[in-house]
Amino acid sequence: MKAANEKTAYLELADDLQQLIQSGSLRVGDRMPSIRQLAHDKHVSITTIQSAYEVLENRGFVEARPRSGYYVRPRVPASNRLPAQPESSRKLSTVERPDLFDEVFAAVNNPDIVPLGCAVPYDGFYPTAKLASLSNKAFRDHGASALRYSLSPGRIELRKQVSKRMLRSGATVSPDEIIITSGATEAITIALSTCCKPGDLVAVEAPTFFGILRIIESLRLKVIEIPVCPINGIDIDVLDEISDKHPIKACVVQPNFQNPTSSVIPHESRNRLVKLAQQRDFTLIEDDLYGDLTFDNDRPTSLLAHAGGENVIHCGGVSKTLSPGLRVGWLAARSGHAEMTAIKNISFTSNPTVSELVVASFLADGGYDRHLRRIRQRYQSQVLQMRESIFKNFPEGTRVNSPRGSFVLWVQLPLQVDCERVAHEAMSRGISITPGSIYSASKSLTNYLRINGGYPMDERIRQAIRTVGKLCQQQLYEKA
Repeated sequence: MKAANEKTAYLELADDLQQLIQSGSLRVGDRMPSIRQLAHDKHVSITTIQSAYEVLENRGFVEARPRSGYYVRPRVPASNRLPAQPESSRKLSTVERPDLFDEVFAAVNNPDIVPLGCAVPYDGFYPTAKLASLSNKAFRDHGASALRYSLSPGRIELRKQVSKRMLRSGATVSPDEIIITSGATEAITIALSTCCKPGDLVAVEAPTFFGILRIIESLRLKVIEIPVCPINGIDIDVLDEISDKHPIKACVVQPNFQNPTSSVIPHESRNRLVKLAQQRDFTLIEDDLYGDLTFDNDRPTSLLAHAGGENVIHCGGVSKTLSPGLRVGWLAARSGHAEMTAIKNISFTSNPTVSELVVASFLADGGYDRHLRRIRQRYQSQVLQMRESIFKNFPEGTRVNSPRGSFVLWVQLPLQVDCERVAHEAMSRGISITPGSIYSASKSLTNYLRINGGYPMDERIRQAIRTVGKLCQQQLYEKA
């Protein structure tokens, strides 16, 4: 308890001192109170003060001067600390499996690997006891029927609960408009299979989740990349231009806490995006897997909630909130259900019935919202600490996104840093990270990487961040 209180104390103190700087009470060049004096005045430990000053230093508000203390430094504009929006090649291409794809996934269940690669939550955050209790309840209530196939469109109990949850994102969707899938990846695959045939052109975000690129490769589709702003999401001006010149059949977009940038599309831009899809007659496939992981109570809307949502197929799931092992996802759309159901039954067969019943009960009894409140707070704290650690240990000029939800960090390094090489060298040291090149069909973004913030910032994680930072620094020294 004491450690938790000290942890809260240094963050609160850092916020208070930051407010003094931003209000002008402490000006650029002013010397900050000494560590010993501030510890005495605030009745806290010297360690707490040191930690608070380290936070301010990582945020760019103060600088340490040898044998002199901490001073207020000129502020670097926040925009200069965020990753840049990539350029769009505007070229059609196919997708090839990245060399690191299998290596990244192989590390997920290896306890000897520090898991900074795949975006998976810490096992300790799963509501294991609650899920076990609900699993027992499923067998008590349903008996042997809980072991039968759950064929498309899925258990009505779960479809009703998903319908209610969709209201939180502003969308009114009936249970009959929902199809349960074995995870969100299957949902996206079915959605693309419904509106595209081999050789068709799909617009994707750049960067985008590498799993989406893998789906497109497996369906033998062509892609064209649309750049993503690290704050406001997909560049709709570029999408407008591209869709005017090329016959796009679908656009896969993550409007809420985009993976890997964690960007959020503004409300008015969502309206424009949905209208553009309607005007140009292409399908918007919405991947909303991270939407529930907002750091405040304002859950972003689904594209289905906007006028013109007839061109939207919403894909969701619980792999980032409850557990990836449950294999529960869903599709929600205004039309095309018969075709999607047929594709589901032919290509993917049944869903895990017990998982459907467990998730339905979790959503129904209020436990899901309590669970969300807990993990949102944890992820927000972890992401903040990890971001500060990256700024502290990575080369000068490093940029990192500032998520408002989810738990992934998108890092831009100086151009001289080859992040594929960093990833290979990190793996040889027992650390998994994912280089930016696997988030692009063109395999660009070579000086970017994504880091999983789903694990608590213990010493093992801190040491891994320090090691990755040193690997990046080493490349700069070699090329100096």
